[in-house]
Amino acid sequence: MKPAMMANVESEAAIIGALLIDNRTIDRTADRLSADDFSEALHGRIFSAIVREVSLGRVANPVTLRPYMEDDPALKELGGLGYLAQLTASTAVVLMLETCVTQVIDLAKRRRLIEQLGATADLAADLDATDAEVVEAADAAISCLSDTGDGVVQVSAGNAADEMLAAFDCDVPGVTCGRISRIDALLGPIMRHHLVIAGGRPGMGKTAFAVSYALGAAAKGHGVLFFSLEMNRIELMQRATADLLFDGRDGVPYEHIRDGSFQNTFDRDRVYRAARTFRDLPFHIVDASSLTIGRLNNIVRRTARRMKAAGKTLELVIVDYLQLVRPDYRCSPYEAVSEVSRGLKALAKQNDLGVLALAQLSREVEKRENKRPVLSDLRDSGQIEQDADAIVFLYREEYYLRAGMPDKGSAAFETVQAALEVVRDEIELIVAKRRNGTTGRVKARFCGAYQAVRDIAA
Repeated sequence: MKPAMMANVESEAAIIGALLIDNRTIDRTADRLSADDFSEALHGRIFSAIVREVSLGRVANPVTLRPYMEDDPALKELGGLGYLAQLTASTAVVLMLETCVTQVIDLAKRRRLIEQLGATADLAADLDATDAEVVEAADAAISCLSDTGDGVVQVSAGNAADEMLAAFDCDVPGVTCGRISRIDALLGPIMRHHLVIAGGRPGMGKTAFAVSYALGAAAKGHGVLFFSLEMNRIELMQRATADLLFDGRDGVPYEHIRDGSFQNTFDRDRVYRAARTFRDLPFHIVDASSLTIGRLNNIVRRTARRMKAAGKTLELVIVDYLQLVRPDYRCSPYEAVSEVSRGLKALAKQNDLGVLALAQLSREVEKRENKRPVLSDLRDSGQIEQDADAIVFLYREEYYLRAGMPDKGSAAFETVQAALEVVRDEIELIVAKRRNGTTGRVKARFCGAYQAVRDIAA
C-alpha cells in the first residue's frame, strides 16, 4: 500500500456516525482512539467534540454539536451540519465500529512510521549527523509501530482479586538476589512493573551491588539484562567473574583478573571454569556508552523474545546508570532526567518486568558533615522520587574515613583508626522509599578486593 493510501476516511466517517448514534460506545472507543489518529483533521475535531460533550454528561448528536462545528470551514465544504446527519443515516455503522477503530489505529501507526522513517532518511543524508543519531532516530520510529497501546487496562474488582490470588501460586512473586538476605527482607522482591532506584555517590559500591544482585538473581533462574553504560563489557565481566568466584571467604581478587596476573595456575583455572558457568546463566549484557529510552526499550523487547525462545523469562533489567540514558528528543537537563525516569517506569510496565536503575547523587552530599544520603540528594529528585516504587541508597562510612584520614602522627589518628576498624568492609543499604512497605536500613559486607556485596558473616 502506498503512503498516500495509508488512510480510510470512510472508516473514520463510520466511527463518527456510530458514536453519534450510540453514545454508550464512546468510553470504550476513547480509551483506544485519539483525535490524532484520524487522517482527516475534520473527523478528529468532530471526535474531540463528541468526547467533550459526553464527558460533561450531555448527549452528543448532530444537533448538540452545532455550536462547536457550524463555523468549521471544512465542515461547510461538505455541506455543513447536514454532513453529520448523513453520517447517522444508517445504524449499520454501529456494527462496524470495532473493526473500523482497529483499522484507523493501525493506519495511524503506519503513517507515523512513514513520517518518522522519512525524517530518519533526511537525517541519514545529513553528513553532520553521527551514525548513532541516525540509528537512534530509526529505533524511535520503529518504537511507534511496536507500541501496543498506552498501557490502560480496566477490569472488575473481582477479576483483579482472581489475578491477585493466582499470583500466590507463583514460587517467588518477583526477583530476589539471595546473596544479600537483609536487603531481600527489607526491600522485598523486585516485582513486575516496579522501578527500583539504587543511588549513591562515586565509590559507594553501586556497580558492585548491582552485579552481586544480578548474579544472585540469575543463579536463581531469573532472566537478567544488564545495561552497562559506564564501563565496557570486558570490565564488567572482570568484576562479575571476581564476584562469581567469591564464596564469602575466598576467591580470585578482582585486580588479578583485571590485570591477568594470576598468582598460580589454580586461580587461572578457576577463572576459566567461571567462564563456562556464565554460559549457563540467564544473564545478558548490553555494552553501550549511551542509549535513548526508545532504543533501550527495543533491546529489552528483543532480548525478551530471545530468552523466551530459549525457555527463559526476562524478569529484571538493570541500568548502570540512569543519568547516562537519554530521552528520545532534545530537552533541558532537568527535563531529560524526568523523561528518562518516566521512560524506565513505562518500560517496566510495558515489558512486564522489574527495573533496577543505578543513579548518581548530587555533590551536595559531600558538603554535609553527615553524608548519609536523603531523597533530596537525587539529582532532579522530584520526578525520580515520584516514579520509583522503591529507592535504596548505598553508603560506606569507611570510604569517607579513609578519604579524611589524618597523618599518622596527629592526635586524631588513633580515634579515626579505631572508628575505621568498626566500619571496615561495611556497607549500609538505606531503603528511603518503598511504595508498598516500610523503610529502614540494613548493613551488608562490601568485599572490595572481590568487588562483591554479601551478607555480614554470622
